[in-house]
Amino acid sequence: MRIINNFKYLALSATAAAGLCVAQGQTLPRLRVSDNARFFVQQDGSPFLYLGDTAWGLFHFNREDADLYLKDRAAKKFTVIQAIIAHWGGLDTKNAYGQTVFVNRDPKQPNEEYFRHVDWAVTRAESMGLYVALVPIWSVEYVRQERSVLDKSSAFSYGKFLGNRYRDKPVIWILGGDWLADGLEDVWRAMAAGITEGGGGTHLKTFHPTGVYTSSRWFHNDPWLDFNMLQTGHKILNRSYELVERDYVRSPAKPVVDGESGYEGIVNNLVTYKPGDRVIEAEDVRRMAYCSVFAGAAGVAYGSHGVWNYRSSGRQVSSRWGPDTPFKEALQRLGGSQLQYLRALIESRPMLLRLPDQWMLNGDPSSTANRVQATKASDGSYAFVYISTGAPVSVRVKAHIYENVKGKVVKAYWYDPRLGTSTLIGDFQNPATLDFKPPTSGPGNDWVLVLDDASKNYPAPGKKAQ
Repeated sequence: MRIINNFKYLALSATAAAGLCVAQGQTLPRLRVSDNARFFVQQDGSPFLYLGDTAWGLFHFNREDADLYLKDRAAKKFTVIQAIIAHWGGLDTKNAYGQTVFVNRDPKQPNEEYFRHVDWAVTRAESMGLYVALVPIWSVEYVRQERSVLDKSSAFSYGKFLGNRYRDKPVIWILGGDWLADGLEDVWRAMAAGITEGGGGTHLKTFHPTGVYTSSRWFHNDPWLDFNMLQTGHKILNRSYELVERDYVRSPAKPVVDGESGYEGIVNNLVTYKPGDRVIEAEDVRRMAYCSVFAGAAGVAYGSHGVWNYRSSGRQVSSRWGPDTPFKEALQRLGGSQLQYLRALIESRPMLLRLPDQWMLNGDPSSTANRVQATKASDGSYAFVYISTGAPVSVRVKAHIYENVKGKVVKAYWYDPRLGTSTLIGDFQNPATLDFKPPTSGPGNDWVLVLDDASKNYPAPGKKAQ
């Protein structure tokens, strides 16, 4: 059986090598932090929304499944794939081609055959326009105070190996992995230093904590931390917007990404799933994502139960947290298709001008499942108000001498996060306050109110300017 697997691996390697030659000319531009330190941009300054999808076990997929997965996520307009190099169980558990990440479980001895498969996946993602956010090693299993396979020396050398190997690839580095950094800060700093030395310091880096925490707790003032990442846990009554708001006002200013809030199809609060238990659904996913982004996040990450925990050959881990769902079926969850409409909306207006502003709301923004979240452009050219359950909303358009939305005429639309469509409400002359009732209301009936300075002649929400 091993001979067959090795033969298959070699055959796929030959096929991949041919594919690499094609993909090499399709290099994605490097990413950097925007000049206002709130967002991400490409090398030429073009705005970049971090719309991530979580496939932690990507490097344990066989290549057929990996290719299927990447094509699906590219088609659904995701921009980043989050994946773990040294997966949980990965020091001993072999990937689909019989390889472990390290030789003899030693982080100072990376297994070349394993990393050739990682190379293939990263390059294949690049050919589809996807950046890969790489987690070097999963902290919750391997780097904890009571036990760690890394010290400062091995963390630096492993980081340097990774930085050098992927220095010319469109990757983002996510240190940590679902755990606290308490007492291990210098280990992670050593790894960050190694990645910087090996890769030339040109790739974005952050830290992924457990919930409910953010990387700012340990590393906000560290120069190597380019942006903060938070995890709010898998709660339906999610307050991701609060952690985003706290990081948004920190100094120095850094982008913040909601890196793990609630996976679609996973049971609320990660209890052991029993048939009939409430699981996180598409409406919850949308609410968490829109509220985080409108609160000031530079991006969010999605996850689908049955994808995030999938390995290969139908194997899953931690399936106790939700109903077992086949991988291909889990790829088609509704929320995973609908988040492209968030991207479309954000990109239909000058996104680098966006800032949060709850003071626009002339009323109670509520919390969790009934949340109302507002954002606007710093130049007053547009504003978005997300209404999670279609409740009536009152907006201060012009407050005394301050104009939240400028222009003699304000154009209003409804934008549907479920379908990505917009409906013109009408034009309003010099309004001070505007009151609106969404087309539908109740759980799952979320809407975005869009207000434009009509003189800007922006396209309909979700549409790009011609």
